[in-house]
Amino acid sequence: MSSPGPQDELTSTVFGAVQAMPPSRKATFLLDTSLALIETGQYGDDVENYLEVFLKTPNLPREEVAKALLARGKARKVAGDRLLEKAHQDFQAALNLDPSNREIQHLYRRDKRIHFVDQPASQRAPSEIWDRIARHIPRYHLRTWLFVSAFHREMAVRILFHTVDLYFGDDQENVTRGLDLMDRVKEDPVFASQIKSLRIHWAYEDSDVLDLITRAFRTAIPKFKELRDFEWIGYPEMRAGVVQHVLVSQSRIESLGLIGFHFDAVGVSAFKNLRKFTLRAEDDDGYADMGEVRKVLDENEHTLKHLILGACLARNHSWDSTFQSVTIKNLTHLDLVDTRISHVVLARIAHAHNLQSLTLHGTFEEPTSASVVFASDHILEGKHTFLPHLEAFRFVLVGHGDELTLYQSVTQFLRRRTGLRKLDLGSCPWGLVLAVLPELVGLRVLGVRIANLNRTAVEALVRSIPPYMHAIGLSTVVSDKPLNDYCGFFSKFPSLSFLHLHGAGEHRPKPNLMSEKVYQMQTDIWNSSARSIALSLPSLDFVGWHGEHYAAVRNDDGVELKELPTRRRLDCGKGVDLGGEDAAWLERKDVPMDYEIPGLE
Repeated sequence: MSSPGPQDELTSTVFGAVQAMPPSRKATFLLDTSLALIETGQYGDDVENYLEVFLKTPNLPREEVAKALLARGKARKVAGDRLLEKAHQDFQAALNLDPSNREIQHLYRRDKRIHFVDQPASQRAPSEIWDRIARHIPRYHLRTWLFVSAFHREMAVRILFHTVDLYFGDDQENVTRGLDLMDRVKEDPVFASQIKSLRIHWAYEDSDVLDLITRAFRTAIPKFKELRDFEWIGYPEMRAGVVQHVLVSQSRIESLGLIGFHFDAVGVSAFKNLRKFTLRAEDDDGYADMGEVRKVLDENEHTLKHLILGACLARNHSWDSTFQSVTIKNLTHLDLVDTRISHVVLARIAHAHNLQSLTLHGTFEEPTSASVVFASDHILEGKHTFLPHLEAFRFVLVGHGDELTLYQSVTQFLRRRTGLRKLDLGSCPWGLVLAVLPELVGLRVLGVRIANLNRTAVEALVRSIPPYMHAIGLSTVVSDKPLNDYCGFFSKFPSLSFLHLHGAGEHRPKPNLMSEKVYQMQTDIWNSSARSIALSLPSLDFVGWHGEHYAAVRNDDGVELKELPTRRRLDCGKGVDLGGEDAAWLERKDVPMDYEIPGLE
C-alpha cells in the first residue's frame, strides 16, 4: 500500500479532529459526507464504502440507519437506471448495424413486451401507460394511489408534487407545513427535483416572523433544481432583493408570476427566456416603474407566449406603453383581467394573429370603437381575418350592461369558428349567445348566463351545443324552479366531468343568521341538492353549486361529496384543482385583489 502524500496543515488538523471523535460522531461524519456527495451527483465506490462502514457501526440510531439505507437505495437506483439506459442505447446501435441478429432483437425489445397475465398489472403494462392513466386522473382522486403500492405511490408523488403551494400568513399550521417542506427540499434532492411549479402565498406585515420565513425561503429556493414556474402571491410583494436572489438561483425559470397589490419587483426585466409572465397589481404606485413591464416583454421577445396583466378597475392604470412592445404579436395566450382596455390596446390585440386564447375582463374605454374592431372580422376562404387561430375566448364586461351593439359585434365575430373550444361571454344577452352556439361545433367548455331560466331555455341550451362537452357553467338571476331540478337535461353529455349551477344571491347557509335548528335544516337541503346533481350525472367528477366546489367520490354505497377548500382571492388565475385545464379555465375568477371582501362574487 502506497504511503499517503504530504498533508497540509488543514488536512492534518481535520484528520486529527476526526481521530479524536467518539465512534458515534465518526459514523455521523461518514453519513453526512455520503449524503452530501450523493446530493451533488458524486455517488461512486467511495460513497458505497463510506455507507458500508457506517452501517457496520454498532448501536446506531434506527432513524440514522434508515436514512443511510434510503439514500443508498435511491443512489443505486439512479445509477442503475443510467446504466440500463446506456445498455439500451448500445442495443439500439448494435441493432442498426446488424438488424437480423436475433439475440440483439431479443435484448432490445424485451422490456417492451407484455408480461404473463398472472403477474400484477403494474408489471404487465409499461410504466408509460400507467403514467398516462395517472395524468388523466384528477389530483383529488389520484391521492388514493399513495396507498396502493410503491409503484403507484412513486408515480402519484411525481404528479402530485409537480405543483406546490405554500401559504405563509395567520394560519400557523400552514406556516409550519411550508417550513417543513422547505426543510425537506434542502435535505432530499430527489424530492426537490420533482417540484416544477412553486407558488408562495404571503399575508404578512413586516415582522420578525416574516424575516425568519424569508431567510428560510432564501436558503431553500436554490435547492429546487428543476423549477420552471414560480409565482409570488400576496403581500409583501416581491421586491428587488428577492428578485435578484431568485434570478441568481433560478435563472432557468420559464414562467414568472407577480401577484399582489403593488408592482415592487425592481429588476424583474433581467429574467430571460420567459415563456409566461404574470403581473397583477392594483395600481402603478409600487417601487418598480411600470416601464419595466414593457422591458420584460422586449427582453423576452423570442420566447414569451403567454402574458397575463391585471389591475383594478377602481384605480387609474394604463397598459398602452406595454402594448407598444413588438412581443405582443408573438403571443399565443393573452389575459387582461379586471382592467381598463383602451383602443390602443385593442388595436394591438387585433394584430396579434397568433393568439389562440384571449381573455378580456374589465371595461372598454371606447366601447363604440371596440364594436367596430370586432365587427371588422371577415371570413375569406373559410378563415377569419381577425384572430384566425382562436381556441379559447373569455369576454366578461363590467359596466357595459347596455352596450348591445358591442355584444352583437362580438357574437358576429364568433360565428363559424369551428376551432373554438372554450367560451365564456359573461353577461352577454342569452338570445345573442344562443344564436351563435350551434355553429361552434368544436366547443367543449362553456360558461353561460341565462337571466331568466326555465325549461325552454335549458332545452335550447342543451340542443345547441355539441354532445362532447367537458365542462359547463350555468348562472342565472331568476329560475322557475331549483337549479338542481334541471340537471337531468345534461345527461346528454357522456363526457361531462364538471357542472356548475349558480343562482344570483344564493349562498351556503350561515349559522350567525339563523337559529341552530333552521341552520341544520337549511344545510341538509343545501348538501342534498348538490349531491342530487352528482347522482343524476354519473360522469361528473366535480360539482359546482352556487359558488362552492365539491369532488364527487363514488363507491358501492352511492355518491359522497367532498368539499373543496375555498379559493383565496389572489388565486384567481388557477384556484382549486378541478380535475383539469377545462374546469380550471371555466372557474377562473377575475376579481379585485382584496382579502377583506369575503367570497368570490
